[in-house]
Amino acid sequence: MKLSIRVLVFSFILSVVLASCSKKIEPETSLNRIGSSTGSEFTDPSRGFNSGGDDFSPVGNALSGDLSGSNLLSQRDPGLEAFNDPLNVIRPFEPVYFGFDQYNLGASERPKLGEIAQFLGDNGNARLLVEGYCDWKGTPAYNKSLGERRANTVKEYLIELGADPLRIETVSIGDETAIPNADGENARLDRRAAFVVSKGI
Repeated sequence: MKLSIRVLVFSFILSVVLASCSKKIEPETSLNRIGSSTGSEFTDPSRGFNSGGDDFSPVGNALSGDLSGSNLLSQRDPGLEAFNDPLNVIRPFEPVYFGFDQYNLGASERPKLGEIAQFLGDNGNARLLVEGYCDWKGTPAYNKSLGERRANTVKEYLIELGADPLRIETVSIGDETAIPNADGENARLDRRAAFVVSKGI
């Protein structure tokens, strides 16, 4: 009797041990399938950083063509041709700077825009182009969108200060001229909106 109980207990323990050692087969899903694109191309929309795909831009993209050419802006937008004439455009204003991944204006940057609004009020023929820039971190598409939001934020603030919206254009440069792998102060300098003034006729 005791022997049969021992045999049953031993058999039970042996079956438990063998069951726990057997290989578990994971069900195949889109998340663990080898070569799946779902897990490798996810982009976090709140940051714009690619977490493993090929869209990550480690150094910012170079502008195509000759940077000294007069048609660079008109290639982006034919409506910006007025800003192509080097004899008729100036860059008299300091850029405004933004925090990392931000497009809201800091209090320290707003007085610069007051000066620009005053200039536009005093010079009725002048037109302003606001260029939105980003540092190298993030995908080119995300940085293009962030540059656009920065430029539009500046335009909206200038309009609040009384500037004529019909005389202000915006363009996003994104990360196209960003300093490769910059950090600290150099990266901060890339997070900006810059200004081009067409003096008019």
